[in-house]
Amino acid sequence: MKYRDMYQWLILPLLLFAVVGLLFFGSACESTNTSISPPSKTVAPGETFTVDVLVTPAVHIAGAQFDLSFDPSLVTAISVEEGDLFNQGGFNTFFLPGTIDNDAGIITGVASVITTCGGTMTVPGTLATITFIASPIEGTSALDLTNVIAGDKQGQRVTVQVNSGSVTISNP
Repeated sequence: MKYRDMYQWLILPLLLFAVVGLLFFGSACESTNTSISPPSKTVAPGETFTVDVLVTPAVHIAGAQFDLSFDPSLVTAISVEEGDLFNQGGFNTFFLPGTIDNDAGIITGVASVITTCGGTMTVPGTLATITFIASPIEGTSALDLTNVIAGDKQGQRVTVQVNSGSVTISNP
């Protein structure tokens, strides 16, 4: 009977405290979402089209980077342009459009960072806009985000969730 009383008066309140703590402080485990927008797209052969890399910060961030791979037999990357994610707050930014390798089907080293001292962003926005041209061949190419990193103003990584996309080339 002694152990049952100890369980009832010691263990149950501790478990209740832990559950309440998770409810209140669980948001610290939220992820900054990085995704291709739109998540899927259908285009005609030979059509020029764009996709955005969107970032929805769960915490204050000051920089982000990504690589993107694609099927080079189906799409050709033309350009990467800075989006409004970090400069929408009036901050100065530094943007690297990365390197396009259409033979390998990859864009590497796209990055943007706030250069205004102490600047951070929590408002969702477009990190980059990528322009492609579809091949004359029909098919579906994955648009896979890799090496996605977001960081706070101290340069510490934050948790990131990645949602890649795809493009389908099809005659109407």
